[in-house]
Amino acid sequence: MVGKLIKNELKAGLHSVAPIYIATAAVVAILAISFLFEIVWLAAIALIAVVLVGFGILAVTIISVINNFNKSMFRDQGYLTFTLPVTSGQLLFAKALCSFIWILLSYIVLIALFAGIYFYAAGQVDESELATLKIMLSMIVELPDTATIIGVISLFVTYFFLNIVFLVSEIYFAVALSNVRPFQKMGFFSTILIFMGTFATTSTISTLLKAYVPLSLKISLEGAQLLFEPMYSSSGIVFGFSDVIFMAIASAFFFVMTAWFMNHKINLK
Repeated sequence: MVGKLIKNELKAGLHSVAPIYIATAAVVAILAISFLFEIVWLAAIALIAVVLVGFGILAVTIISVINNFNKSMFRDQGYLTFTLPVTSGQLLFAKALCSFIWILLSYIVLIALFAGIYFYAAGQVDESELATLKIMLSMIVELPDTATIIGVISLFVTYFFLNIVFLVSEIYFAVALSNVRPFQKMGFFSTILIFMGTFATTSTISTLLKAYVPLSLKISLEGAQLLFEPMYSSSGIVFGFSDVIFMAIASAFFFVMTAWFMNHKINLK
């Protein structure tokens, strides 16, 4: 049953985000044509459009996640949703997993768009100029070996995934809390206010933890090194362990509270 839930959630998400992806494909096609036929004015407009639709994908996806979760759980569809032969935890898992997938996809497309622009720009630079830039970069920054680079990429990917999970948990918590009676009259506005308040609070806590808690991981030419000092007090590639632990605990808290609100405090419309 959970598998069917995930399948249906992915279909619902596709219907919501499909228009912005179609628009992105159209803009990229126009940009490719302008490059192929060297139409400078069209390329300039298309580049601006690519940037806009890139951020638009992320914005539309987040709005879609909020809207789909709200409609399917706390509006008319909610009466049907809560009659399904699954627990609230399974419902929450299926929806959170699909939200994670769509937000991850939006980030991947956004990164791909900007990477494409970067590589195109790099291709316009003379090879001698590019070689000079690389030499200057190597003089400023010590380039690590392959094993270190793989380790850094793995840490970045893990941290990136955790941030998306954290974002989904905050969104779901804000939507669920906004459907509790004191906030319900404010509608979508209360969701935005709660999310912004939650995001500001957690961001402040995260910054303070990285600044004052003496626990971090530094990546250098010698490999990974656990440091018992705040993240901001070290130079180079440094990850704050306290921040990671906080996000993991906070994500679990927000999901647990969302499930509790779903079972005890929600007033369906």
